[in-house]
Amino acid sequence: METIKLFILSFLLLPGTGLCAVYQDSYGNKLELKKKPERIIALGPGAARLAAYLGEIKKLVATENIEVKYPEGRPYAWAYKNDFAELPIVSEGGPDKAPDYERIISLKPDLIILCSLDQALSSSIASKTGVPVFNADYGNLGSFETGKFKKVIETLGHILNAEKRADFLNKKIDSYVSDLKKRSRREKNPSVYAGGLGFKGSQGILITQFAYEPFALLGIKSVIDNGEKARHIFIEKEKLASLNPGHIFIDSGGIDLFLLDYAQNGGFYKMLDAFSKENVYTTLPYNHYTTNVEIVFINAYFIGKKLFPDRFKDIIIDKKAAEIIRDFVGKDVYPDFTVEKRFFRRVRQDNGIFFE
Repeated sequence: METIKLFILSFLLLPGTGLCAVYQDSYGNKLELKKKPERIIALGPGAARLAAYLGEIKKLVATENIEVKYPEGRPYAWAYKNDFAELPIVSEGGPDKAPDYERIISLKPDLIILCSLDQALSSSIASKTGVPVFNADYGNLGSFETGKFKKVIETLGHILNAEKRADFLNKKIDSYVSDLKKRSRREKNPSVYAGGLGFKGSQGILITQFAYEPFALLGIKSVIDNGEKARHIFIEKEKLASLNPGHIFIDSGGIDLFLLDYAQNGGFYKMLDAFSKENVYTTLPYNHYTTNVEIVFINAYFIGKKLFPDRFKDIIIDKKAAEIIRDFVGKDVYPDFTVEKRFFRRVRQDNGIFFE
């Protein structure tokens, strides 16, 4: 934070520059602003989520079609769906979709927040609209890194005049990180695997991730981890069988694909220890238009409760989930967001699959 303040001060003292603040985005690009932005546009997976977390939805002057048509799977989209519905649409949405440049220009935004867009598209948006651009990065597309996210929140908090909100959110994150670490002290690493993690849509149980952040927050590693940074991977059934994890957590975004595969390949699942010992559980959607940050922490608490029940016995998961969602989006939308009750359930086999 001090580095940002000193950089701004030195720029202000240069003769003839006028009142101007200078920031760096997640890629090290310089962003110069002569005033605090009051009209913003958020483009790409995760961009509008950042505006929602910082309590700045009212500053949005446009949105992407995906935010209006498909709010499912994202707490912030549920919390602010009426706000999104009233905004003009300037893009279909997605990591590779170019927006409507002319319409953006006509709306006269002060700032465009970009997330999960490649540098070529980012440069094109900046050059064709003439609007200052902030590139946000808090992990590879569909993955998440707590430290990167906190830096993005801090910097955008300064830019959007939302420092108090950014400080509140980062302190909450610190408290969750500290609490999870304290509760999950252990002698050995449990045998765990997370499957069905969304990536550009719903995925089956064989889609997983190196460095799955809910595991990392608990100080544990997936059976597939090999030291690489967080990123999505696909593994073969034979690989999952050879790893044979003792606990499997299936993302609710991939449940339908899992059920379809189970109907066709039930014998494979019956061979896995996690299924035979009934240590398979469903979790909330980790990724939906990239990572749901509040669900990173919610899933960590749920997984901790299943792996270390004595240390998480005071945690009532529905109550904790509602608290965390409220911290992040400022509204209690947990009941609306979780109408379909196929998460935080034990997966059992008995002439098919059912959720307990």
